[in-house]
Amino acid sequence: MSCLQERSRRSGKVGRYACLCLLAVLASHAVASESSVVPNAHAAWVYDVTNRPGEPRRYDPGYFATGLNSYNRGAEKGHKIRLIYTYAGSLEMYCPGRKADQCRLEDLVAVYPLNADKRLHGADGEATVRAYAAKIDGALAGGRVLVVPVIDGAISGDYEGSMKGFNELPRELARAFADKVSRKVCSDPNVAGVQFDIEPFNVSEQNGQFHFYQRIAENFAGTVPAALREGAVNCKTDDFPQGRFFSVFASSNQMNPAGPAAKNISEILTKFNNGYLIAPLYDLGSGPPGHALSVTEYQNRAERHAKQMAKWSAQSGVKFQLGVPASATVHEHAYCRGGGCSRAPGAAAEVPTQDAYLRAALDAIDSSGARRSPHFRGVSVWGWTRGVTVHGLQFEPQVPPWNALSLLGKRL
Repeated sequence: MSCLQERSRRSGKVGRYACLCLLAVLASHAVASESSVVPNAHAAWVYDVTNRPGEPRRYDPGYFATGLNSYNRGAEKGHKIRLIYTYAGSLEMYCPGRKADQCRLEDLVAVYPLNADKRLHGADGEATVRAYAAKIDGALAGGRVLVVPVIDGAISGDYEGSMKGFNELPRELARAFADKVSRKVCSDPNVAGVQFDIEPFNVSEQNGQFHFYQRIAENFAGTVPAALREGAVNCKTDDFPQGRFFSVFASSNQMNPAGPAAKNISEILTKFNNGYLIAPLYDLGSGPPGHALSVTEYQNRAERHAKQMAKWSAQSGVKFQLGVPASATVHEHAYCRGGGCSRAPGAAAEVPTQDAYLRAALDAIDSSGARRSPHFRGVSVWGWTRGVTVHGLQFEPQVPPWNALSLLGKRL
């Protein structure tokens, strides 16, 4: 996702009792899943900001609405897109010396809507969320269209405004940052939920990032009386009586029960039954950007990730979506321009097309059993963009080509 967007920024017999217990747990997960505010809908990422070398950064909210309506018009029932993830904001930190112990609340900034500060050409602050809410046709989408701003942040950077020190924030300050974000997004009547793309995602311990998401879940569920917090906004409204939902973007590897993060992820996403994890079935290569996987190797990796996500979500109760590459990513692409472009062993003789990667991803999902999981919440499609440029390399296609759209319309 935003990694594609350059930023300045447990043998024996099982007794009857144990079986009944297991069934009870699975049943409770299923019931909770059904009653959750988290939607069951296929999604699309849309990036309305240009990202091409030599061009000014331009922002045109709703740029891909016509294309999405056209896709939905031709897609078969059950394969339409009505959940729109649109890049719409960022989190930034301006702590002295970029040190967490020097941070004050005023140093923690939530930029939303994206162009509120007029740093981009084009829309004069018009929120992209509002644009898609108005322009995507619910009749074509097969139900209520839900628009979800993507709010990103970069923890690993050491530049002005980076979120370096985020993981080290004290609990109360991390929660106060979440309050600040909640006030902004929940005051927007078009926001159904938020996708947080704060990278790298790391809740392997109960750090600042953990406390931030914990508070987001609490706020979005509307469990904290507004009267207890100055300037608080109730995330439950007439349009969203169950509150809002949120997602985090992370590898399925993080859900391994033997790992340090799975328990904390489960607590964040399931305590208020309003969170889910988006596990990408793309950028699965271990090489640098531009090092393309063969379609065969890609499918092997995608199958592993889809299967383990389906398996581990059943143990944790975490709801999830799986992301697929219908357009170019840094390891799964039809074309790459620049000096760092190369092919992985086994890929050199291929001339892969984007729909070949997409077909492999959908095959991986179908064979994994993920679609039968009560925790599965659909497929997220990457993506509709205005340029995929990373480390000076340019990747194509920028939007799903016609054969990928045709495939999605039948198999999404």
